[in-house]
Amino acid sequence: FELWQVKSGTIFDDIIVTDSLEEAQKFAEETFFKKKDGEKAMYDDKQKAEAAEMAAEDPEFDEMLDADDDEMLDDDDEYDMHDEF
Repeated sequence: FELWQVKSGTIFDDIIVTDSLEEAQKFAEETFFKKKDGEKAMYDDKQKAEAAEMAAEDPEFDEMLDADDDEMLDDDDEYDMHDEF
């Protein structure tokens, strides 16, 4: 079993190795799906806090943020890429 980390700071938990789809689905329901919404909310809050901090440090950041609002704050696609189990 080998696990590669793509980004620094990535944490892996709730890992299961099985050849049973039913066992994997049950495990996912008991672990991943119970935490997913809370983790997503924490991620969104962190992104908003970082954007607010950058805006406070650099007044021009607000202008960039408004121009790139869809790209910078809508990280749902990036986060949802990791929903596979």
